Amino acid sequence: MAVISDISDGDHGGAPNKKPQKQPGEVNTATSLESLPDVLIDHIIARVPRSNHPELSLVSKLFRRIIASPELRLTRSHLAISEHVLYALLAFPLHPPSWYILNASLRLRRVNTLPPMPSGSAVVTIGHEIYVIGGSNGSEYLTSVTVVDCRTHTCRSLPSMRSPRYRAAAGVIDGKIYVMGGCVNRSGRFRVETFDLERQVWLGSQINSLWRDIVTYDVMKEKIYVLGRHQCLGVYNPTEGTLQSYLGRCNLGGLWQASSCVVDDLLYTIDPGCSVWTPIIVFDPEVNAWKPVKGVCGLPPCLYWYAYESKMANVGGKLVILVGNQSQLFNYYGEKYIWCVEIALERRHGYEIWGKVETVEVVFETTESTTPIIELCRSVIV
Repeated sequence: MAVISDISDGDHGGAPNKKPQKQPGEVNTATSLESLPDVLIDHIIARVPRSNHPELSLVSKLFRRIIASPELRLTRSHLAISEHVLYALLAFPLHPPSWYILNASLRLRRVNTLPPMPSGSAVVTIGHEIYVIGGSNGSEYLTSVTVVDCRTHTCRSLPSMRSPRYRAAAGVIDGKIYVMGGCVNRSGRFRVETFDLERQVWLGSQINSLWRDIVTYDVMKEKIYVLGRHQCLGVYNPTEGTLQSYLGRCNLGGLWQASSCVVDDLLYTIDPGCSVWTPIIVFDPEVNAWKPVKGVCGLPPCLYWYAYESKMANVGGKLVILVGNQSQLFNYYGEKYIWCVEIALERRHGYEIWGKVETVEVVFETTESTTPIIELCRSVIV
């Protein structure tokens, strides 16, 4: 799974004082490299995949210092070196969601340096940052906005929204974050709020934002598509400042469900009933129709059993699906698992979309009596 990488979560990938054992006759590579100028060492380490950084930091104090330095991030940026990394919000009943990262060994590992997040937050990603918008602390809806820096695993706060929101929809278009729905009061429900990333201020609108409870949302062709309960569908066009709403009479709403993501302006989701012959389907807004993703073989049975509780992300142009047995909400003993399915996509003959299952792995397991809930997963570029 080459597109998924690892980032240290604050534990530095192991014991920082542990030194590797040198074998008889072995050349001390660290000593040889350390004789080079620091700037040259920095450029060498910058080219090493981030998945190898935890092990590399054990080699010497110099390597550990360079890997932890902001200068290394600048060097990688100047050399145009970046990787796609998958983050997931996992929650156990009675506990708020926490961030997990899919590392190079294909395991979801908790990012211990990041605090728990509010449940029901709207989330968007911009480059190496994740914006966590609103949500609930268990007693009230929130107006807060938190930015997670995935390079350093630190957080900062943005100005608060005007209206508290829970399970709202959000999208990023042309340097602005648009947030709609999810308000408890009727007046706030009819307002789309816009955050100007350059000016760092919130702007309001009187556009009807429809629903209080939103199932999922995605951005296609500079428009925000929102799926509400009972197959309510809205399409918000920020350029024109208009929102079209549909109820039961739109081709998109019939098969779209919470596990979905957009790749190259096409919407992918899971249809365990195989209404168009395959379990992975794609919606093309140009033709306003769902089409099968052909050639997808080798999917695990859990994808069919727990399709509606799975979460999907675009990771470097591939579909990555996290599937857990979340239907077992009651306490029970035994192993609980989360699987990861990676599907490579290919466009053929102009219109056909083909998929190839490249990875099926168990990435998380626990014997805790409660089952982890996959709130969402998102890909960032670091």
